Amino acid sequence: MDVAPLTKAGIRVTREPLHTDAYRRDLWPRDTLVWLQSGERPPAPMAVASPTNAEQVAACVAWASQTGTVLVPYGAGSGVCGGARGRADSLVVDLKQMNRIRSINTANRTAHIEAGIIGQHLEDQLGTIGWMTAHSPSSIACSTAGGYLAARSAGQFSSRYGVFDDMLLAAAACTPNGPLRTGQWTPEGHEDLLDVLCGSEGGLGVVTDMLVRIQPQPEMRWLRGYAFPSVEAAWDAMRSLMQSDLGPSVLRLYDPVDTKIGGKTNAADDKKGSGLFGWMKSAAASNPALKKHLLSIPLAVPALLNRIGQSLSGEVLLIVGFEGPLAVVNASVESAAPLLGQGRDMGAEPGEHWYTHRHDVSYKLAPVFIAGAFADTMEVATTWKRLPALYRSVQKAIGQHCVVMAHFSHAYPEGCSIYFSFAGRGSLATYDATWKASLGAAREAGGTVTHHHGVGVLKSEAATQEVGAAIRIWSEIKATWDPDNLMNPGRPFADPPAPSMPAESTHPAPAAVVVEVDDVSLLAKVNPSATPDAIQRELNAHGMTLRVLPDRSFGEWLPLLQRGTLDSWQTPLFGVRAHFKDGTVAQLGCAPRSAAGPDLRRALMRRATTEWVEVPIRPNTEDTVVSNEHPSIDQRDIRPAWTSKHGWGFSEGQAALADVCLRASGPVENEPKTPELKP
Repeated sequence: MDVAPLTKAGIRVTREPLHTDAYRRDLWPRDTLVWLQSGERPPAPMAVASPTNAEQVAACVAWASQTGTVLVPYGAGSGVCGGARGRADSLVVDLKQMNRIRSINTANRTAHIEAGIIGQHLEDQLGTIGWMTAHSPSSIACSTAGGYLAARSAGQFSSRYGVFDDMLLAAAACTPNGPLRTGQWTPEGHEDLLDVLCGSEGGLGVVTDMLVRIQPQPEMRWLRGYAFPSVEAAWDAMRSLMQSDLGPSVLRLYDPVDTKIGGKTNAADDKKGSGLFGWMKSAAASNPALKKHLLSIPLAVPALLNRIGQSLSGEVLLIVGFEGPLAVVNASVESAAPLLGQGRDMGAEPGEHWYTHRHDVSYKLAPVFIAGAFADTMEVATTWKRLPALYRSVQKAIGQHCVVMAHFSHAYPEGCSIYFSFAGRGSLATYDATWKASLGAAREAGGTVTHHHGVGVLKSEAATQEVGAAIRIWSEIKATWDPDNLMNPGRPFADPPAPSMPAESTHPAPAAVVVEVDDVSLLAKVNPSATPDAIQRELNAHGMTLRVLPDRSFGEWLPLLQRGTLDSWQTPLFGVRAHFKDGTVAQLGCAPRSAAGPDLRRALMRRATTEWVEVPIRPNTEDTVVSNEHPSIDQRDIRPAWTSKHGWGFSEGQAALADVCLRASGPVENEPKTPELKP
C-alpha cells in the first residue's frame, strides 16, 4: 500500500520492522503466554503513522477510508485486554506526539488536553501550578488520556473524584464520516455522543483532544489502616461511608487471602511482598530450592489452596483516605469515626505505605511468566446488594483453575468494584477456561464483566452479551460514523454483533410511580413519565428521597442532560429498560460508574420507549441548612450532591462536616484529627 500521500502531508510514517514489531500487541497476558510458549506473535501492522495534530489525524483517517485500510488508534500500549492488538495490513496511528495541554481554566476547573499525553506527564504539568485531574490508575506512567477515554478508565481515587468518564466534559474525534464533536463541544442540533465515544476503543474514530475537569491539589491528605473482623463488616463500613456523602478519596479492602499473604494486619505490613505476585517473587528469592518448584507445586492444586485460603480467619485490612481543604478533612475524619467503629485503628503507616507503593504491582508480573506460569487480573462490579454473591461466584469460578485473591476498591454510593488477582500454570487451555468461567459467573451474578480495564478481544463476546438487544444502538452509530467498518473493527463489541434478545408481546408502562426500591444500594426503579413530585411522594413512604432532583420527568430530563451540569460525583441514571418499535426489549445497567464498552443508556432512551429508569436515592432525613459563606473553602470541594434554595443542604450524617467546614467563625485546626475508635 502506498503511504506517500501521508508523508506528503508531513506525517511521519514508518514501515521498518524494528518499529512495526512494537505495535503488534498491547499487554494482554494471553499474548505474552502464547509468545513464551510458541514464539508466535500477533500480526504486525503495515505501517505506523505518528501525527502531531488533529489535521494530520484526519488525513490518516481519510487515507484509510480511500484505500480500505483498517486503522488502529494506539496510545501507550498498556491495555491488558487486547484492545490495540495488531492486525495484518493495518495502519496504526500512534498518538503520543499529540501530548500537549492546550489550555487551563482554573476558574471553570477545566483543562483542554491532547489525547496522546501520558497520564503522569499530565499530572506533573498540572502540579506545577497546584492542580490535578486526580486520575491515578496503576498504569499512570505508561498510559495516555486517550487510552483512559477508550477504556472507560478508573483511577485509584475514583470514590471521591469519579472515573475518567465523570471527569470528561467534551471530546473530539476524526472519523471516516468527518469530525465528531461531543459533550460540551456538540454542535447545536446534533446528538451528544460522548457517552458512546467513551469506551468505544477506537471503534468510531481517533480521539484527538478532550476537555477534562481538574481539581486543586489537596491541602491535606489523610490515610489510615483499619483491621476489621470480617469482609462483611468492612463492606458495611465502606457502604456507610459512601452513602453518607463524606467523599473518601480511598476505600480499599483486602479479602482474607490478600490480607494474610501480605501480612497486612500485623506489624510487618507487606514490605516483603505485595499481594499474590509479590509474595511469589519474594518467596522464590529467599529460598533457591523453593524457587525451582515455586509455581509447579501450588498451581497444580489451585482448588485446594483456595479452600485453605477461604477458610482463613482473622482480620482484614481496609485502607481509608480523605483529602482536600484542611477543614474538610478534619470534619470528614470526625464524621467517619462512628462508621469505622468495628475496625481496629492501625495508624497511618498502612495507608501511607499503600500510597507510596500504589503503582508497584504493574511491574511485577514478568517473573511469573518467565517461571512458566501466568498471572492476570479481572475487575467486575455491581451494587452493594449483589456484591457478596458476585464476589463468591467469580472467586469460585477462577478458583477452579487458579490461585486467587481479591481486593475491593472503586466504591460508590450504589456499589463497588472487585479486583481479582490470580495465577495459574502456564497453560493456554487453563487461561482460556479461567476467563470463560469467570466472565460467565460475573454475568450470572448480576455484575458487569469489566469496570475499568476495557473490553478488547478478551471480553468482546461477554460485553456484547451484557449489552444484549441494545447492541443495535452501537451498530447504528457505528454505521453512521464508520460505514465501512475500518476503525478497529470488532472492538469493543463482537463482530458481527450477537443476536438481539427476543421480543415480548406487550410492553405497558409501569402503572406504579415507584416500581422497586433497593434500600441497600439506595436505588429506585421509577416510572419515567412520572413527575418528580409524584416520585418524591411515593419515595417518602419508603423513607427515601431522590438524590438528584430533575426539573421535569426523568424520561424528558435524562436524554437531554448536558455534560458539566452535575458534579463529577453525581450519577443521575443507573439503569434503564426500554423497548423498540418492533417489540424488542433492552435493559442496561448493573454496576456503578461502569459499562461494558460505551454507555448506551441515554442513547437507548432517545431511540426506544422507556419502561422504567433506575435512579439513585438517599434516606429522607431533614437537611441541615447552613451558611454557604466561608472565606477559605470553595463550595465545589464540599459534598453533598444536593442543595436547597436557602443554602447548602446536608444529610444527617454530615452534620459535623457542615458545622466544621462552613461555620462563619472559630479557629481551624492545623492538624487533621485522629478519631478515637473502640479497641
